[in-house]
Amino acid sequence: MRALVQLYRRGVPLVEQRWAVALIVTANLLGFIWGTIYWYGGHLAQAPVYLWPFIPDCPLFALLFVPAYLLALRGRGNNAYNLLVAFGLIKYGVWTNLAWYGYWAWGNPFSWMGFFMCLTHIGMVLEGLYLLYYLRPRLAWAFLAGAWFAASDFVDYGLGEYPRIPDLRVLPMLQWYSIVATVLFTAGFAWWALRVRGAARPAATGAPLPGG
Repeated sequence: MRALVQLYRRGVPLVEQRWAVALIVTANLLGFIWGTIYWYGGHLAQAPVYLWPFIPDCPLFALLFVPAYLLALRGRGNNAYNLLVAFGLIKYGVWTNLAWYGYWAWGNPFSWMGFFMCLTHIGMVLEGLYLLYYLRPRLAWAFLAGAWFAASDFVDYGLGEYPRIPDLRVLPMLQWYSIVATVLFTAGFAWWALRVRGAARPAATGAPLPGG
């Protein structure tokens, strides 16, 4: 565990290099455009407009990461916003990998598209972890974020607006993962908020961003 923590701390400065910033911002913007049009375009065209914020999960959070990332590089940002974005990046990054692993586990043929999407969505998880480095959560934000993702889960699985899935036999696993992840992530951020309440964030774990 200590080795992973050290690797994490060393990785943060790496993704703040100028070349990495250009690469990450470009990749996220392209991911938002491609994912929204190719993966969710038909879905959005058929869904009510008021549900659109809950439909293109991964592309939306790839886009939302860009301002959070650029502001973090300047020592600025909004902690409430960063908590919401980190929550979404990690939750949906894992969701997509589970969808493809389940697809292959059911005996479906290997897909280069699936392999590529697994890699890019692992990148989303890493982006979420990056934001955690600068995050100092508050209890209210944890529950507000949890409420947003609970509403998103309801839209996906209560109203049937879940993303296109390569094999519907994987759907029950993804549904339960989404619900459990929302509960656990909310509880985890709430626990973290209680731990840091009234205390200064240790410098070794990253400086909190002002604002928010």
